[in-house]
Amino acid sequence: MPEKLVDSFGRVHTNLRISVTDRCNVRCFYCMPADDVQFMDRAELLTFEEIERFVRIVVKLGVNKVRLTGGEPLVRRDLHRLVAALAAIPEIRDMGLTTNGLLLAEQAEELFRAGLRRVNISLDTLDSDKFRHITRRGGLERVLESIRVAKQVGFDPVKVNAVAIRGFTEEDIVPLGRLARELDLEVRFIEFMPLDADNQWERQRVLFAQEIYDRLSQEVMPLVALDGHDPKTPAQEFQFRDGRGRI
Repeated sequence: MPEKLVDSFGRVHTNLRISVTDRCNVRCFYCMPADDVQFMDRAELLTFEEIERFVRIVVKLGVNKVRLTGGEPLVRRDLHRLVAALAAIPEIRDMGLTTNGLLLAEQAEELFRAGLRRVNISLDTLDSDKFRHITRRGGLERVLESIRVAKQVGFDPVKVNAVAIRGFTEEDIVPLGRLARELDLEVRFIEFMPLDADNQWERQRVLFAQEIYDRLSQEVMPLVALDGHDPKTPAQEFQFRDGRGRI
């Protein structure tokens, strides 16, 4: 058995993403259709015990970071039990969660006590009408409350994932930048990619990184590149000039 997970490009992999469910409580247009979504039978999902067993195997291959995803992972009942089991594995040094935030405020303390330390919260807009259009549901205020609660509980970092779409969410770039400064968050702008179930992707709707950088630098505060960029990752990281808020 190899001692490390090395791909054909020679990259050593130490991160593991675990999808704990394919179910979700929103229907974002760039992710899934509005209706008639076919989910897996719950009996087909890995149990928490099976997930823990798998993680205990792959840590022997060098995995030391775990991210829990979905679907929406917080719709999986008693998720804190899985978090506690994985946090008890000595080799796991870092564990994060990606969520839409609708259920986070009510579960944040329990998850933190169980050993979760990092959260990424999906939020593309601060406009309630756009939020409803994107998710086909409501709940913007619940997501904003979850961000505040996550900060209060002690999660660090708290990151916000925002899909940037030309002609639709580009006017949210500056408000999200200001939110990053207000709450000392890291906002991650994500390229609109051709993965949507409704086939709404068009190349001309893609917002490029330089445009986002220029707008934030001009309308919020100049951005400064962070040292230590990992060339194996596609993201470029910046912070505002005074050090409060990251992009």
